[in-house]
Amino acid sequence: MFESAKKISPPTEATDVELVRAMANGDTQALDVLYSRHGSMLLSYLTGQLRNNRQLAEEVLQDVMLAVWKSAHRFRGDSKVRTWLIAIARNQAINIRRKRRLQWVELHETHASDGTGPLEAVARQDRAETLHEALRQLPEAQRETLELVFFHQLSGPEVAEILDISVGTVKSRLHRAKETLRRLLDDEALF
Repeated sequence: MFESAKKISPPTEATDVELVRAMANGDTQALDVLYSRHGSMLLSYLTGQLRNNRQLAEEVLQDVMLAVWKSAHRFRGDSKVRTWLIAIARNQAINIRRKRRLQWVELHETHASDGTGPLEAVARQDRAETLHEALRQLPEAQRETLELVFFHQLSGPEVAEILDISVGTVKSRLHRAKETLRRLLDDEALF
């Protein structure tokens, strides 16, 4: 796919910004290094955005990396490379969800891999299902903000940049999401 591009051979110690600049100059090795640094994080993010469909997330990750390659020359360095990558992944995930109108698919694991008994495994699975159900009940904007902060460990300014909102809006969405989750989980405990 990229065989005709010239190789500059950046060292693996290069910063992410240096790698993107090298990619803009046609260095395919820089793309490989950037992928090795951020590929698993992007796959995790995409898997969550695509309703735990890992196979689809892997396909979309290829599209993300192709988009990164093609748009490397437009990266201005106004944000962290990681933030830029997640923004590209987010846009790709939104596009694929629109095209495919994905439905939630739950994967259930009924065995405990840590050596606990079946009752503990069922209780753990039940708690996880309760949490997943509560997360699904959040408004999309709150859920996405919560996932970016807690699951992908992005800062408020990074989330604001990805979602194109103010840091204050990130904080208020996060606060409302936590309050809603607390209420939903407390209500669930009463049953």
